[in-house]
Amino acid sequence: MTVAAAAGCLSASASGFDLAGFRAADIPAANYALKASAPLQAGDDLVGVDMTLRIPFKALKKGMEHIAASVSGLTIIDPAAPVFSKAGEFLKISNIRVNCNGIVVVPVITAKPYLEGRDRMAVRILKVQVHASMTPDAATGANFRPVDNRAPVDPGPEINQEEIMVLVSDFLIESAYDAINEDLKERNIPMKAQQIVPMKYNKTDWTMRATVSSKVLDYFIHPGIVGEMHLTGFALGATGMVLTVQTAQ
Repeated sequence: MTVAAAAGCLSASASGFDLAGFRAADIPAANYALKASAPLQAGDDLVGVDMTLRIPFKALKKGMEHIAASVSGLTIIDPAAPVFSKAGEFLKISNIRVNCNGIVVVPVITAKPYLEGRDRMAVRILKVQVHASMTPDAATGANFRPVDNRAPVDPGPEINQEEIMVLVSDFLIESAYDAINEDLKERNIPMKAQQIVPMKYNKTDWTMRATVSSKVLDYFIHPGIVGEMHLTGFALGATGMVLTVQTAQ
């Protein structure tokens, strides 16, 4: 696909940007609010905890703003508008502009966050709508070359679907890390987000996966008083993501 062909709005999914072949059975664990079985705890001498944590969309947006301020490839279009929002049972990501190898794209991403198992979260990209455009490079004079009718016309760079998704996913992961690191810094906790929630994007199935560690809770609760804690539930709320954390039962 050339840049000229991409001037309009494109629809995309993990398989040729077409959701026709996608079935609900492809994500057996992708329920609106899914709970993993609570871990088993040996003995009854430890305090049990069952709590809910909320990750506001505004906190994720703040992380995105920090990333946009430090890199040239990402821009938030309207600072007053949301970047993350709930659309039914899906997560919608919009209001961003990404420069992918000189092609400026404005993606609207529909994703499905879900719990793969205890301590394991995933966000699968289901659909991407992309409006793309290209501007001249003033430094090099690119795209202003006179056309030689005797030579083939260079159609310009093509939009690479996978490159766009890798770039956007990198920005999303870095935004989440930034939001977590800001909170850790405010609480004077000497840990990094990568130690607590390591995340990785798999371009084969367009899925970001994270494994959650409860080690950070040792800075709030003395080890040996409360049992080991695990992520056992997830739900998508109107203003953020809601996580259920439990000790062994």
